[in-house]
Amino acid sequence: MLILKKLTFAPLFLISLILLIYNLAPLLKTYDLIFSLSANNLIQLVIISALISMSSFLFVLFSIFSLNWKLILPVGIFGSLIPMAFVNQSLGLLMSTGILVSLVLSYINLDNIMNTYLTFQPISLLGPPIRRLCSFLIITFSIVYFLGINKVVTEIGFQIPDSLIDTALKIAQPAGSSQLQTTMPELSIPEQQLEMLKKNPDILKQSGLDPTILDTLNQPEKVSSGQTSELIKKTVNDQIQSFLKPYLSFIPALLAILLFLTFQSLASIVNLLIYPLLWLVFYILEKSRFVKFEIEQRPVKKMVI
Repeated sequence: MLILKKLTFAPLFLISLILLIYNLAPLLKTYDLIFSLSANNLIQLVIISALISMSSFLFVLFSIFSLNWKLILPVGIFGSLIPMAFVNQSLGLLMSTGILVSLVLSYINLDNIMNTYLTFQPISLLGPPIRRLCSFLIITFSIVYFLGINKVVTEIGFQIPDSLIDTALKIAQPAGSSQLQTTMPELSIPEQQLEMLKKNPDILKQSGLDPTILDTLNQPEKVSSGQTSELIKKTVNDQIQSFLKPYLSFIPALLAILLFLTFQSLASIVNLLIYPLLWLVFYILEKSRFVKFEIEQRPVKKMVI
């Protein structure tokens, strides 16, 4: 019965870690998610950050209730093997190693805390280890992402996502310009020559031209704002690509740093919910008699002159 109580949070930790790796794996193959400003992508980033925090939270709870290497190590090894099912072999092996090292370092810190604390206060004792484990996991994912995206950039190059260019153009575009049309005059010829050609279409036929082309001459061509925007977008994209070409080797590192900063910022916000969650969990555990607390009185040695 005691072993089952110590393993209570282990399945929850493994489920949370599986969901985390499952949602994270597609991100390792693209850089669109980092640059996209859409609400759906923001929600996906928040979900991944929340799963990072939840995995750290559940592992810390599992660790403090077991406090036994014989239980921690098998669960940690099994959890670290999860990336092998969702990520390719080389990146999966690196991610597995990083996760296992993060869990081991976190448990060593927790073991020291649980053996030296005087008064058990879950928020002050467990809050910092949870945040620290989040940072370890984010660093691991950022390193794996760097290696994965470096291969993508080397093979197919780097392309600024169209969604980012579209957003920038919309911001820079004057209000109401979407309804404007640009007039581009076509090639024009004098009216007298045009009338002569209309009366003698055989001249055009001898030159291999269709006489109906005369109807389009001297007529302004309407170019829609959509066509203009596409032309501007292509021009801007070409200029950006020309500017970035000498720095392609630095782009994977920059993307990895952006990923780290993004997850670290979002996880810091999500971790604000960890403190009330810690209080709630231990309140429920104490009321359900899953855990109990003892008050001890210890002798204190003081110097008196």
